[in-house]
Amino acid sequence: MKLLLLLGATFSLSLRRTLTHRVNFVFDLAQSIVGIGTVLATTLVIFDRTGALAGWTRPEMFVLIGVFALVSGIRAALIDPSLTKFVGTIRDGTLDEALLRPAPSWFTATNREHAPLALGQAFLGVGILVAGVGGLPAAPGPVNTVVAVILTGCAVAISWAISVMVASLGFWAGRFELAPLTASLWDVGRYPAGVYGSHLRSIVTYVIPLAGMITLPAEALTRPDPLVALPVGLAVTACFVLLSMIMFSQGVKRYTGATS
Repeated sequence: MKLLLLLGATFSLSLRRTLTHRVNFVFDLAQSIVGIGTVLATTLVIFDRTGALAGWTRPEMFVLIGVFALVSGIRAALIDPSLTKFVGTIRDGTLDEALLRPAPSWFTATNREHAPLALGQAFLGVGILVAGVGGLPAAPGPVNTVVAVILTGCAVAISWAISVMVASLGFWAGRFELAPLTASLWDVGRYPAGVYGSHLRSIVTYVIPLAGMITLPAEALTRPDPLVALPVGLAVTACFVLLSMIMFSQGVKRYTGATS
């Protein structure tokens, strides 16, 4: 509960700062619309030439794109603002401020600021998701919906964990900005894991699950047996979160601070 209160306080402060520049909302929303519109346009072009993409119909792809946009919006609003600047805080010593706060250091160091207006992309994703569900032959049942919500939460958690692991590499390689690598890899999740070859599919589903963590929630809404993917999603999420916290704690031990 304490961490949720701290998260809410940080988000509220970031929102107040953002609202002093309201014109940014227009540009952020326009950027989100262009980005999602490009993905939708590409999908429509594909389905003008084929009836299915790796076994996914047009409405099912809309569901997947909606999940991708939803998680991307949450990521852009709550995860990226702090972690894209993380290596810089290691170099200039300003990480001290986060580590000295009376809360778990992994939380304070990775939640220093947010970008509330980026949630506009998440709302667009919900709209696309609803439209895709509306086009399915049969509406998802309660179990499908609950499992999809849980797996979407897992996707956000895995996204956070991967970003933390990449950012934590800055403790060992402080001169390199590694955040753009995560942003580039994230685009893998735009398409279902099935479009990739068998070996690559295993990598993007289990090793670096950038496609799998988006595909699994979408499959929970579009496939008849959603419970099959739940144990896998929970297990992979637990592994990545644990690994990220281990990497962060080991990196902090190497951190010498601003006064050294």
